[in-house]
Amino acid sequence: MANLEREIAGKRRQIATHEEDLGTLYRELGQLALQSEDDRPGGLLGEQRLRYREAQQRWQEAEHSHRQIAGYISRIEDRSRKISQIEADIKSLSGEQDAVHAQLGAIAWEMYGFGLLSERTRQLCQPIFSAQAQKMQSLADRAAAQRGTLLRRIALSRLHRLRSSLDLPLLKAGRAIAAQGWQEDLTFERAPTLLEALTSVQKRAEELAEELDLHKSAMAKLKSEGLSGAKEKLAQSEERAKAAKVACDGQAREYGRLLCEQTTAIPPSWQSLIRQITLHKNRIQMLQQEIRQLGNEIKAEELEGQIEVERRRIAHLRASMESAHRQIVALDASIADKERRIEVLRSAGEEPRDG
Repeated sequence: MANLEREIAGKRRQIATHEEDLGTLYRELGQLALQSEDDRPGGLLGEQRLRYREAQQRWQEAEHSHRQIAGYISRIEDRSRKISQIEADIKSLSGEQDAVHAQLGAIAWEMYGFGLLSERTRQLCQPIFSAQAQKMQSLADRAAAQRGTLLRRIALSRLHRLRSSLDLPLLKAGRAIAAQGWQEDLTFERAPTLLEALTSVQKRAEELAEELDLHKSAMAKLKSEGLSGAKEKLAQSEERAKAAKVACDGQAREYGRLLCEQTTAIPPSWQSLIRQITLHKNRIQMLQQEIRQLGNEIKAEELEGQIEVERRRIAHLRASMESAHRQIVALDASIADKERRIEVLRSAGEEPRDG
């Protein structure tokens, strides 16, 4: 019986596969028939065609809404990625700019010390360099005035530390000169490519700033279009589109099924699908018949098992009856013997009677 049940389970799985394939074929037939604008059936078939078309319209609308929300989010994410990349490029470029500005500042410092700066550039750098220059000049004068080696070494050491702390003033001065566009007031004999490097980083910085503004403006415009909680709405629209697709497929399958049952004149374009549908339906009927036969066989085996149990009960009852009969016979004999003994005992105790 267990083997028969396993066989039935296997055939049921085959039926499920055939039914799934049959549903797909019905759906394909319904889709194919809906494309025929000349096909205007009436009655139940026409009503189902209308239901299918309406379900298809709802699904297409849900898909369109989902694509719109997805496209909006994609554009937002694309802009965000570009903005992040540009900001990273700007940050990376700032290091190059600082290096170029520091070199500008170094040239300006040297020219400032020799009094070679133009008047406008000198006035620009004066607030940045004057305090540092005075301190360095004071330490240099002190070192030159010291006769003792130790004191002179101390003054020179302080002067060295002060020169080492020039990085920030040099950077500030270079930035100020570049911001004013006065770099041509400097002489670049010792750094001939510096002006070219400055022009390059400035141009790149301007391009990045312009590109960043462009993307931020586009991002602001996108966000102004509304759709707050866009990702939540995207998930909801996706669920609606899936549900609408399932409903549409269901109506298509039903339309295809009714076409198979009610259409007599089959167009040539349907024939291949109709043949496949017929094969699957026949195979399902065969499997169902085989399952019924196997089910009957299981029931027959169950009845045979019940008969065997009942036969054993009959045999047990018959054996019990024979044992009971023997006991009855023995009891009847015992009773008869006891009755004879009672009669003997009672007759032995009587008085003799007169004749």
